[in-house]
Amino acid sequence: MNIFTQIKAVVVAFILFTFVLLPTCLVAIFLPLRRRLLVVCPVWKFVCEMLLKWACAAKVDISEDHRSDDLKKDLPAKGLYIANHQSYIDIPLIVTKFQVPPIMKKEVLYIPIIGLVGWASGALIVSRGKNNSRRKVFEQTRNRVLKEKIGIQVYPEGTRSKLAHPKPDSEIKKTLIFFAYENKIPVIPVSMYGTRGVLTRLGTIRPKRHLGVIVHQEIHPEAFENRDEFAKACWDKVLIGYEQMRVKLRPLNN
Repeated sequence: MNIFTQIKAVVVAFILFTFVLLPTCLVAIFLPLRRRLLVVCPVWKFVCEMLLKWACAAKVDISEDHRSDDLKKDLPAKGLYIANHQSYIDIPLIVTKFQVPPIMKKEVLYIPIIGLVGWASGALIVSRGKNNSRRKVFEQTRNRVLKEKIGIQVYPEGTRSKLAHPKPDSEIKKTLIFFAYENKIPVIPVSMYGTRGVLTRLGTIRPKRHLGVIVHQEIHPEAFENRDEFAKACWDKVLIGYEQMRVKLRPLNN
């Protein structure tokens, strides 16, 4: 393990979050959410690109984007974004492609700086073990997507998967995908690969890993007869993209 690499990663992350992202979020925190996102989203994108490049020394080999032109130009983005989840590195990887407030577990709030900038950037906070908290976040999501016309991102696996591959359709949480179907909201599936190998069990960096992300074309509920077919089609896109990247990138990470 290269000690210099670990020190460099910590220093780069500290500088980016403390002297770039945090001041921006503190300046924008009193703005209405839409204006706040217009300020912080470009900074989030820059910070995450630098984290992957300089802290993780990662190589993002696949960065395909099949979203419609109308959806790509929206800022803040609209729709429901779903993705597989295997590592904390998923967040900077996904933010390099689009900037959408996530549903964030309550425990992240207690991480210095990261919790504050996440909350200030519009993340919805959920306590996963409490039904009241989940219901509250669902209503907040409904308001965010339907009334404010601002997108939300969620990991339907519920938490980081401990498996080497995404969970099957039968094991994911579909409440928000069903909500999207019932309210004719497009779902944008996102596939990520390689993030699991960036961090060791001790939390140290494995540099020069090859990562992949595919933001698929949005899927519209109107094309499906029922919500179960719609949910399966959305998650199948995530699985297909993951497998495509696994075949291409796994040999490069060995």
